[in-house]
Amino acid sequence: MIRSDAARNRAKVLEAAEAVLDEHGLSARMDEIAHRAGVGVGTLYRHFATKEALYQAIVTSRVDLLLEQATRLEATAAPETAFFTFFAQIVADAGRKKPLTDALRGAGIDIKAGQTQQQARMRAAIADLLHNAQRAGTVRSDIGLPEVLALLRGASMAAETGDYPAAVLDRSLAVLFDGLKP
Repeated sequence: MIRSDAARNRAKVLEAAEAVLDEHGLSARMDEIAHRAGVGVGTLYRHFATKEALYQAIVTSRVDLLLEQATRLEATAAPETAFFTFFAQIVADAGRKKPLTDALRGAGIDIKAGQTQQQARMRAAIADLLHNAQRAGTVRSDIGLPEVLALLRGASMAAETGDYPAAVLDRSLAVLFDGLKP
């Protein structure tokens, strides 16, 4: 179990690292990240021995936040709202992570390495939200998880790699969502 102060430091480091990476890409320096997080370089290296470990932790943290949101939505929102909100959140997150993904790919880092369990949890969360929406009659029953994942991948790639204005992405998602409804 991680101590609460260590957990806070880790969270501050991840937040600072993401901001510094957005600004400086791969030239981001560990001492700048530590300074921005308000911790010493030694603290940074205790949590993350290398830049690559830090970058991978950022990706893992982002996925964990999405998974937490899926759980919250499933517990608190109507099935249709939960499904479409989570779909849109995944796409929005893909658009926001472009600088990070570019930096990781440029460094030859496989952003999906070591995320097998997270990927399985993400697929399960999406499947649960999909099945709930289908049982409620708000998503077509002839659509399965493979189709939803393909649509998510396409929309996420458009958000991540395209230079589309937000309004275009929003309209595109609206069209996609209309196609998923009965």
